[in-house]
Amino acid sequence: MSNIIEQIDKAIGAHGAWKVKLRQNIDGTLALVPAEVGVDNRCEFGKWLYSLAGTPAASDPYYKEILELHKAFHKVAATVVTKVQSGDKPGAEASIGLKGDYTAASSKLTAKMMEWKRTAPKAA
Repeated sequence: MSNIIEQIDKAIGAHGAWKVKLRQNIDGTLALVPAEVGVDNRCEFGKWLYSLAGTPAASDPYYKEILELHKAFHKVAATVVTKVQSGDKPGAEASIGLKGDYTAASSKLTAKMMEWKRTAPKAA
């Protein structure tokens, strides 16, 4: 389980980068596909989370909650891309804004990952 701390650190950085990608999508400098963005097991963190199924880590309450928050994060990110594709750039901007759905989902996921990191064993 010492791997948890390393994986969480990587995930926080990678998921932080999603806001930049979404901004680029809104600006028209990066093409994203909602169906791909919405899949939560293709990013490195998602692959790692799903690889824990059936291990002792999967019985950790943080694991279950983070798995659900991670799914929600990708779903909301896909919604932002869908808004861009439908021409609702103001709606996409609002989603990634200070009080937007994407920002809320990202904040919840990051906060829970930080909690898990604080409680994770330092060595396995």
